[in-house]
Amino acid sequence: MVPTITKLIIKVEQLEWDLAEVKKELVKLQASEMKSLTPEERAAAYSARTRAQNERLHPSIKKALGKPDPDAKTLTAEELQQLQLEEGVKPEDNIGSRAIIEERERRSE
Repeated sequence: MVPTITKLIIKVEQLEWDLAEVKKELVKLQASEMKSLTPEERAAAYSARTRAQNERLHPSIKKALGKPDPDAKTLTAEELQQLQLEEGVKPEDNIGSRAIIEERERRSE
């Protein structure tokens, strides 16, 4: 039984490798075809691809997030600030704003 499972694992790995190679070639072909499109056609193709990816991922995301708890309490800004203080987050540190600024600077470099 074990040799059969091992053989199947090897075959699956080979198929995955073959699929990866095919995908690389398709991406190259797509890139060359995209160059011949007008900006409007390129935008439409990008939009269609993004929509298809979102539709494919939507069930997984919905499953991962689960159903919202109807009994969950929404915190007010004051309650959130109090929780942050209790966790040792100092408002004067501006860690949220600082992180946003650092990311923006990193991306602009």
